[in-house]
Amino acid sequence: MLALQESYVEDFLALGGDELGRLAAQEYLNSSTARYHDEIIAMGYIPKLFDQASLDFLEAAASQTYGLLDKITRRYLEDAVYRKLFRFSPLLEQMVLLPSGYDTYCSIPICRIDIFLDERDGSFKFCEFNTDGTSAMNEDREVVNSLSGAPVLGEFSSKHRIFAQELFDPWVETFLEIYKKSFIVMDTPMGTPGCDSTLTPMDTPGFAPIIAIVDYLEHAVIDEQLEYRNRFEAAGVSCIVCDVSTLEYRDGVLYGTDVSSKTTQRIDAVYRRAVTYELLEELERCSAEQRDGVMAQRNSSRGPFPCTVTTVQGNRPLVLFTGAQALLAAVVDKKVCLIGSFQTQVAHSKAIFCMLHHPSTLEFLSEEERAFIKEHVPYTTWLKEDSIDIAMVKASPEKWIIKPVDGYGTMGVHAGQSFDADTWSKLIDEMICKDYIIQEYCTQFQTLNTLPVPTNTPLEPHNILTGLYCYAGRFAGIFTRAGRDALIVGFRGGLTIGSLLVDCDESKYDVRNVPLLAK
Repeated sequence: MLALQESYVEDFLALGGDELGRLAAQEYLNSSTARYHDEIIAMGYIPKLFDQASLDFLEAAASQTYGLLDKITRRYLEDAVYRKLFRFSPLLEQMVLLPSGYDTYCSIPICRIDIFLDERDGSFKFCEFNTDGTSAMNEDREVVNSLSGAPVLGEFSSKHRIFAQELFDPWVETFLEIYKKSFIVMDTPMGTPGCDSTLTPMDTPGFAPIIAIVDYLEHAVIDEQLEYRNRFEAAGVSCIVCDVSTLEYRDGVLYGTDVSSKTTQRIDAVYRRAVTYELLEELERCSAEQRDGVMAQRNSSRGPFPCTVTTVQGNRPLVLFTGAQALLAAVVDKKVCLIGSFQTQVAHSKAIFCMLHHPSTLEFLSEEERAFIKEHVPYTTWLKEDSIDIAMVKASPEKWIIKPVDGYGTMGVHAGQSFDADTWSKLIDEMICKDYIIQEYCTQFQTLNTLPVPTNTPLEPHNILTGLYCYAGRFAGIFTRAGRDALIVGFRGGLTIGSLLVDCDESKYDVRNVPLLAK
């Protein structure tokens, strides 16, 4: 892997920095869908190269990690004493315990396992586990596309077989396979009042399901979701992209409004991109309103979740749920297939890092799994006075990073090495009163990279974050991000690096590897 990277850099330098290729890459990117909040993402011009040996290694790491997360998730669901150790709120715990309908198939439909990989010796430490809102497939696709005509890649590919990853279609296939195996599929005649629908298999003749990609679109990578919609449509399945705020659940049917067509349609299956904590925030606000008498309690046979009684139709109230309540009510009533279910929060929450080291976890793991944790999971505990020596933490900021138990995109994450001693001490005093964890800071491996433009931007060392996609537990591909800051994130100077597969057995993986055009 390192030898390939060095060889590519040599070709880059031999071409004098490949000015024409850099300009072409940036021109492509400027007109592409590689946008985040309407801004073109920053890319690294030197791709990350993975040979067969490195792919085999990463596949094994992803498989072992998924197995560990799956085992912990299932123990959470089965053991009431164990689940209390995660410190989830009562509402979140109820949500996690809702059956998914595909429990026997997989507990985590999609995830990206982010690691800090040292390419010199293969050692690595975990950064985080992304289950809710797993993303960045489109970034990889577009950055790789921007390189397809680069002279340096043409030179390199004259000596090697180069493949790009296909990260979209394999997930669509996996999603539909999970959906087929799920018992939570509805076939309710629209407008049937209070009907308990027949749970109909997806492949029942005459049944045409509608899939909704659901998120808080204000925070979403909308171009990626639209690309997924196109792929579902190409697979012969109707698909809409809708904001959580447009969801309505009435008379046993979930509805959503498509962001493009503005039409409102029923929903049979949800590809959930909305992260749990944002849904939970909305639901808890509703609960507060309920305590003030604004919200009405659902019938006890339907569960403990709130709803709004809006009007009366005939001799009965018309009960309408909207937003996050609508999604939750449809899941409670088993009128929609939610992929992924709220069970994914067990692995997504940063509390998982505390629990990986917890004696109650270690006691039900194998010796091999315990050794895996010791080697790869940075020491983590709750940022509380009863969990760690706070004076020691304040005295050694360079050794620590603190993170909110829930969130995404490094929001609220602080690396001690970025602060002076006094500011760090005050930050710890502030965050100790919040729901935070503290973790050993991991030094990251660096490789050389540069921006496409200006074309005279020099090669400089960048910290590397390697993300391993898993679809229903199967290794599905790689995402690479680089940065020069203590935190590697796009909006803080991070770069998306195209991941390329080199001289590999392209038939071995579920990913569909497409030969690049540059030859």
